[in-house]
Amino acid sequence: MAPGAPLLLAAILLAAQAREPGANRASRLRLGSLTGSVSNRVIEELDVDAIVQRIDVDGVLARVDVEGVLARVDVNALLDRVDPDRLLDRVDPDRLLDRVDPDRLLDRVDPDRLLDRVDPDRLLDRVEIDRLLGRADVDALLAAVDVHALLDRVEVDAVLARVDLDALVARVDLDAVLARVDLDALVARIDLDAVLETVDIEGLTRRAGIPELVAESTGQAANSALDLTRRQLVAVDVGLLRVVQRLLRRDPGTLPPGPPRLLTDRPGEVQDPQLSRSRTKARIEVSGYYAGPASRLLAVAGDLVASAGTFTAAAVTVSWLLSVVAGVSFDATQRSGPLWAGALVLWYLLWWWVSVSVAGRTPVMALVGLKVVNRDGTPIRAGRSLLRTAILPLSLGAFGAGMLLVLIDRERRSFHDLVSGAAVVYDWGGRPAELPSPISRWLAERGGATQGASTTDVGP
Repeated sequence: MAPGAPLLLAAILLAAQAREPGANRASRLRLGSLTGSVSNRVIEELDVDAIVQRIDVDGVLARVDVEGVLARVDVNALLDRVDPDRLLDRVDPDRLLDRVDPDRLLDRVDPDRLLDRVDPDRLLDRVEIDRLLGRADVDALLAAVDVHALLDRVEVDAVLARVDLDALVARVDLDAVLARVDLDALVARIDLDAVLETVDIEGLTRRAGIPELVAESTGQAANSALDLTRRQLVAVDVGLLRVVQRLLRRDPGTLPPGPPRLLTDRPGEVQDPQLSRSRTKARIEVSGYYAGPASRLLAVAGDLVASAGTFTAAAVTVSWLLSVVAGVSFDATQRSGPLWAGALVLWYLLWWWVSVSVAGRTPVMALVGLKVVNRDGTPIRAGRSLLRTAILPLSLGAFGAGMLLVLIDRERRSFHDLVSGAAVVYDWGGRPAELPSPISRWLAERGGATQGASTTDVGP
């Protein structure tokens, strides 16, 4: 017999006796006292754990109406008495989520209150973002969440590092998102000064090539304007020479266009002999050809003015330095006397001789687009340049009679060019010297005669 069985039997007998109709009040009292003692004894003797172990809980649950139980149970009171952490330790969350309708759950949950109690960083560490986005209604989620409060609590960099942005953008209705964003409020919250302080503006512009682009654009604009002026001067030269040659009854086609060396070895002198196809229909290139009277006269006049101006500036500067350093004072504006005359002559000599010997041209000649060479086209040497510079005042004397030889000489040389064996040609540096398109077409219609120049057709 099982332990406690006698006590259980005695309790049953006493209960049966208590139900007999003839029992008096005293008997009932004694029986009640005895029954209480026996019940307590029975409860003490029963092994509850053994009984629970012998019960088929699954069978019991199968026979229980769970819906009815839930209808009668105060679930909130039950939750107050249950340890949720212990319950979660025994529940399979994945299995539970498979049976839960997330949309219905979101309809009943206050997301803001939930986010206030959740550590977003820890949540992101455990959530597979791509899988979550695949199952969630992103638009509905964004509509239910206070985005600003969420951004204040979430470490955005960590989120972006884990999100597949391409997949997210493909699923999000950007128009709807932008419609809900208050751009004015967003801009008002951004400290633009702080943002600009973190940006390396100089490095950004340097990497974008803006300085080079500006310099190139400025240089191209300046070169275009300069070349336009030069072309007009060349056109004036051609017009004057054709008038003179007609008066002298000469055929312009029989005159040499330039020094032989420059005509046979032009690529060595002109770095860009091919005309761009973006230019007008036809232009005649005259690089290395003998320079005409208008260009040469403008260059000489410009050099006289420029050398005189630089001499005055240098004299004022030297007089100021002498007065400050050595205490010697004299009026630089008074240029009478042999001292000033000698200084002026020396300055003019250096201006023409040094610049032509070193670069083949003076600063103003470079601006106009002219260059001094030997008669055969080779670079001029210092000795020949010195002789040419010494004879230059004689060419300019007598109202420029020596310069007038440019109009009648077959090689357009002036008196100081003839004496020194030099010549002056068109040279625009790395760009081809050209005639304007109208005069080029006009010359082409008349046989292209500009001392043997060739017409290049660069477009329809």
